[in-house]
Amino acid sequence: EGDPGGYRNYHLWVKASWFYMEIGTIVAALTALWWIRFPFLTLPIAYTLWYMSMDLTPLIFGETEYTWDERCLLSFWFGLFTLIIAFMIDRRIRRSQGDFAFWLYLSGLMAFWGGLTFMEAGDEWQRFIYFVINFGLILISIVLRRRVFVLFGAMGVIGYLGHLAYSVFENSLLFPIALSFVGVLIIFGGIQYQKYFPQWEARLRRGLPAVILQSLPRED
Repeated sequence: EGDPGGYRNYHLWVKASWFYMEIGTIVAALTALWWIRFPFLTLPIAYTLWYMSMDLTPLIFGETEYTWDERCLLSFWFGLFTLIIAFMIDRRIRRSQGDFAFWLYLSGLMAFWGGLTFMEAGDEWQRFIYFVINFGLILISIVLRRRVFVLFGAMGVIGYLGHLAYSVFENSLLFPIALSFVGVLIIFGGIQYQKYFPQWEARLRRGLPAVILQSLPRED
């Protein structure tokens, strides 16, 4: 795919040429993990996977033949795949032995949520589905006890509420009032989440089938 150029450009440009270096980084980190079980060694793997989700687009579709939505869609599916891998690791290795899944969850969410968020906006139903997916991330954060999910889910919910406030009160003097109300509502939701997190977790887990409960990661 051509000369990738200087390493300083690795953090600036999306290029298929970086794919080989990314594979080498992942192999080196996995080799280090094989000998030294240190959770922080998953950071270079996760960081590289996030960059790989971008550099795979020109490798698959060609340097100039892909659209923005194709790039977002590939990032979405790559992020989802990374999240599945992180969940499998989370199930296999108890967190008391070291959190080997956190950085993979983070990079997976960055690719998944980023691809989902920056796709070309459709009609209101598609925006509502976007809201439902982000609200689902908040519920997943409670079930998995992973607050990184609530971070991305909350940003998506906030974005959707801001869109509603703008679309309903566009060119209206009530727009600042509506936006302020959304802000107060978000703060109130954060306080309730912090306050009632254990109760919500218990209720959600009581409502889940035994098969799903047995497949969830264990902290002890």
